Amino acid sequence: MHAPAHSTSQVRFGDFALDLTSGDLRKDGQKLALPPKAFEVLKALVERPGEVVTREELRARLWAADTFVEFDDSLNHAVNKLRLALGDSAENPQFIQTLPRFGYRFIAPELRAAEPEPAIRFLAVLPFANLSADPHQDYFADGMTDALITDLSKIGAVKVISRTSVMQFKGVKKPLPEIACELGVDGVIEGAVQRSDGRVRITVQLIRAATDTHLWAESYERDFRDVLSLQGEVARAVAREIKVALTPEESAHLASVRPVNPEAFEAYLKGQFHWYRLSPEHLNAALEYFELALKKDPAYALAYVGIANVWMMRGDTGSMAPGEAFPKAKEAISRALELDDSIAEAHITRANIVSLYDHDWSTAEQEFRRGTELNSNSADGHFMYADFLIWMKRWEEWNAEIQRVLELDPVNPFFRCFYGWHLVYQHRCDEAIRQLHKALAIEPDFSSAHMGLWGAFYKKGLWEEALAEARKFFSVLGDRKVEEALTRGYAEGGYARAMHLGAEELAKRAKRSHVPGVRIARLYAHAGENDQVMKWLQTACEQRETTLVHLGVGWDWDTLRADSRFQDLLRRVGLPA
Repeated sequence: MHAPAHSTSQVRFGDFALDLTSGDLRKDGQKLALPPKAFEVLKALVERPGEVVTREELRARLWAADTFVEFDDSLNHAVNKLRLALGDSAENPQFIQTLPRFGYRFIAPELRAAEPEPAIRFLAVLPFANLSADPHQDYFADGMTDALITDLSKIGAVKVISRTSVMQFKGVKKPLPEIACELGVDGVIEGAVQRSDGRVRITVQLIRAATDTHLWAESYERDFRDVLSLQGEVARAVAREIKVALTPEESAHLASVRPVNPEAFEAYLKGQFHWYRLSPEHLNAALEYFELALKKDPAYALAYVGIANVWMMRGDTGSMAPGEAFPKAKEAISRALELDDSIAEAHITRANIVSLYDHDWSTAEQEFRRGTELNSNSADGHFMYADFLIWMKRWEEWNAEIQRVLELDPVNPFFRCFYGWHLVYQHRCDEAIRQLHKALAIEPDFSSAHMGLWGAFYKKGLWEEALAEARKFFSVLGDRKVEEALTRGYAEGGYARAMHLGAEELAKRAKRSHVPGVRIARLYAHAGENDQVMKWLQTACEQRETTLVHLGVGWDWDTLRADSRFQDLLRRVGLPA
């Protein structure tokens, strides 16, 4: 028998590991329930293996202050609970030998110091299962997943994989260690939710990724109005289980959640469900649900954030003139911040609005920094800030931010795509092509990834490949006329002719409906028609198109860098030359 090393707080015996500090008793990694007094008895015995610890010693050490407790009954109860947890028996003991009416001896043959398990500091919350009878409740399970990710993300000592990456594994039947390896995490949270008669039941378990060991599990049930405070309770429990000390600010945040109006919360979750799909139809539905949430609860700040995001996306994607969309986005985000200045997403959305539309770089940077301070695990915040740093040509700072993004959201095709764009901006075209193909492997019809490949092949002088990606870009957008113009032009006179005919098709359309000026200018730039390029860039500037923020680094404008008109445009937008 070996005495435990006093330099460690953990000892092992048989299949068990005991943490002498926290009181955790685990068997094969699974935490066992052990009452406090039972733990104290076990600790007293383990600290003196092979020796008799008398009942009187245990009374003096553990029960001296309990003057109103019947000592004999209480000690016997603690030992019985201890034997039950260990699977031991008084008649044929493997761990605890009883000396009747005298004391106990710890007799495990191999008591050894245990190497502490590596700390869990990088978590993935996998999509919660919907256990409700109604499959249309999937939006609620997704919303609960989002809420827990958001709460855990605000704990500074932990890194948490972002929503987009974990949602890739919804309904996927893969071994958990394999999923964890793909995400690069050391801990995984799985859960399930069920709604019934105004009540919510959530079951959560924490798993050590490398060994697929279940460390902790708990079930919670609350009234639907208290669902957000429930999420904070779960987050605090996870922090406790992975032994993370919360700051006073983090503890206060997780504890201070006001009861939610059930109808407003449900409408908000449905709005988010549609928002994440980003198509024009889904954006329309998202806006309706966010507005419904405000009708039910006019002080619901997150609903205003949702509305701001919808209008910003409409203006940013070119589906609506920026001058029509962005003022509505600004109004909504201002109201959100008036209601609650502590929402990280609100600061990040405001940063995007004031940079893309107002070109107010100072305020944008302040808001990006504030958003990522409030939520250091916000992949969206870090990415948008990285994009901002690219416009400003602050390359080293950009690299630190983009690497954090790829760590927090490793299988997000959006981030992979725009990482590829950033690499093209730096003329690292072969690296960019690899990243863009990774994005397309996840989402084959991602138009922006095809545009990035178009740019990379254009910079390399691979005209056929560039044309193929340009055609694919317009095909994904459903623009058959431009796609046909590109094909016809290439047959008539090669790449430049193809770009010219594509530009002419869009220029004619712009007389009847909104077409982003930058999109037309890009085609003319590839055709080598600089006067037309400047004409349409001026139009884009007048319309305050958001893609102008990339003027200083965009691959399409490299042949215009020395043009005084282009230099003047950069100064008007406020970008470094």
